[in-house]
Amino acid sequence: MTPNAKHKTGIKKKVMTILIISNLIIIAIGIGLGYFLGSRLLYDVIGRDYQKLAEFMASYTATQIKGEAEDVMTYASRPLWIDMLTDINKKYNGMSNQSIQQYLADMDKRWVDAGQDDPIVKEYLDSRVADSMRDIITIRGNVAEIFITDKYGGLVASSGKTSDFYQADEPWWQEAYSKGKGSLYIGDIEFDQSSNSWSMPMAAPIMGSDGNIIGVCKQMISTERLFGRLEEFKSGRTGHAAVIDKDGRILYHGDLPRTADALFYDKDIFKKISAAKKKYFMEDAAGMHGQKMFSAFAVVPSSLLSERGMDWAVIVSQTADEVFRPATRLIAVLASITIVMMLVLLPVGYAFANKFVRPVHELHMATDEIIKGNWDYPINIRTGDEIEQFADTFREMLRNVKNDRERLLQAKKELEELSRDLEKKVEERTKELTRAQEATLNILEDLTESKGKIETYAGELEEALKVKTEFTSTVSHELRTPLAAIKEGIAIVLDGTSGPLGEDQTRFLDIAKRNVDRLARLINDILDFQKLEAGRMTFRMEEYSINEVVKEAVTAMAPLADAKGLEFILDLDDGLPRIRFDRDKIIQVLTNLINNAIKFTEKGHITVYTKPDNGFIRISVQDTGAGIKQEDIPRLFLQFEQIDKGIDRKTGGTGLGLAISKEIVARHNGKIWAESDFGKGSTFHFVLPVPERKA
Repeated sequence: MTPNAKHKTGIKKKVMTILIISNLIIIAIGIGLGYFLGSRLLYDVIGRDYQKLAEFMASYTATQIKGEAEDVMTYASRPLWIDMLTDINKKYNGMSNQSIQQYLADMDKRWVDAGQDDPIVKEYLDSRVADSMRDIITIRGNVAEIFITDKYGGLVASSGKTSDFYQADEPWWQEAYSKGKGSLYIGDIEFDQSSNSWSMPMAAPIMGSDGNIIGVCKQMISTERLFGRLEEFKSGRTGHAAVIDKDGRILYHGDLPRTADALFYDKDIFKKISAAKKKYFMEDAAGMHGQKMFSAFAVVPSSLLSERGMDWAVIVSQTADEVFRPATRLIAVLASITIVMMLVLLPVGYAFANKFVRPVHELHMATDEIIKGNWDYPINIRTGDEIEQFADTFREMLRNVKNDRERLLQAKKELEELSRDLEKKVEERTKELTRAQEATLNILEDLTESKGKIETYAGELEEALKVKTEFTSTVSHELRTPLAAIKEGIAIVLDGTSGPLGEDQTRFLDIAKRNVDRLARLINDILDFQKLEAGRMTFRMEEYSINEVVKEAVTAMAPLADAKGLEFILDLDDGLPRIRFDRDKIIQVLTNLINNAIKFTEKGHITVYTKPDNGFIRISVQDTGAGIKQEDIPRLFLQFEQIDKGIDRKTGGTGLGLAISKEIVARHNGKIWAESDFGKGSTFHFVLPVPERKA
């Protein structure tokens, strides 16, 4: 390699190296600062959000506990239960304490040995009070068990068979009875053998009309009801919520099943976090996921728990890898950008260095030739910049070098000035390139921030929709309990239990009862539709005769038809086989169709018929009412749709009846549809499949 070639290669390497190293230093500093500051900011932002979420769930849990405590005290004041306990306690009059204890011990032994269908068990499970307890469980849901005892601890009525008849030897009974003074009892989460579920016991004294304690009411609240909102919480793949007590014992965990053996989150976690300033932290959770977890902590603000030394806390957790995945992705993106910029800078730097060095190299070659004595060596440089000007000056200098030394010195000065201008140009271009790179980084940061905001807005919209559904469900559930109490109170007054009634009183109470029943039906429709829509409604499929179910539904609706002077016609095929379906759900569909037929038929008759239909059984309800316009038929089974049939509505509805019926039939692998001749009547059909019978 010639000396000139060596010089040319060296200049190229230096220019390329300076460009690449300066850009890499800027990029590395930007990535490092961005990752450090972004990680700290992300840690605090997510921590505060998770802490607020934990506080919300802790407040929800406290509200649930308070509500359940108020409910058990409300049950303890029911007149029907008080009257029954007053009568039951009379049987102890004249008995000695020894006789009472002997009687209770004998009953306890017989109760433990008795089966579910034993007469002694049915006596305590088939009363009006026991029926009202089961109504409470049905209406509220997730209440594992309710029962009451007399003032000596003997069972009086129960929603189901309890493990023992005699309860006065239990600590909860003794605290609730409190030697005749009465006190609200709230116990820790335990496994209830009677209901076979993890539940929270609550008990309240029942006071007679004379102010004395005449018995005790106990209910077992399942953890599904207490921690329902926590169970629904999911964040990403590993996000979950947990409830612990002050000893670190896990009462509920979104990812782990509850077992008989106590699980411990961290025995000192309650004390450590309660004293810490920040309520969010990173921890090793090898017992849970085998990796680091990001968690937030909030104490359940319940005086009912703290007064009894039962401090609880809610912990919201998610794996650190999943929480900080956005920061990791940002680093990966920046690294990719660095690699791309490296690939772009290499050819750009090479081209820039080559263009910069080529005219300088040509000048260097001309100088070597002139030193050798070749004064006529051609210099052809066409760069259009100061280098070309320098070449022209150099040629002029060569022409005058022999005659005028002063002109040579002047040319030297001009050359130095041109060199400084060239250096300034190179510096300005380098700065322009640096600014362009910084602008590119700013654009990338803005794009990343915009993406995060879009994801945040999408998450907030999804959360708002979920909160709206949960709010509707919660309000509907909470309305059912007071409605049940109102309905039962009206029934007690109407049947004369509380005293004789006048004609006007009876009429007004009857109107109130009908409106309460109507409101209960509306709430039931909303709850049923939400259960169906969420896939939480269970179906008990057993083999029945469809004709028997049709007769039962018609018999139940006959009084409504008789009140309007309508005739029922049954045309049932006697050769239909028994098929599998949920009896209560199909009765609900039939009742809805028959009720609609009665509602929209002013005179004539209603026909209900069954017949086979190509591997299905068809059930049809036909009326002679106003009928439906053809353009309205496609809207019949839509949610919250009510078709105007041109008649005065005496009763309202949610517009969910037919939508619920359609979903129930669909869950049976069937189909429902309507046919109508406007002005002459309508017919609603639905079919249920007949299973294949193998030989």
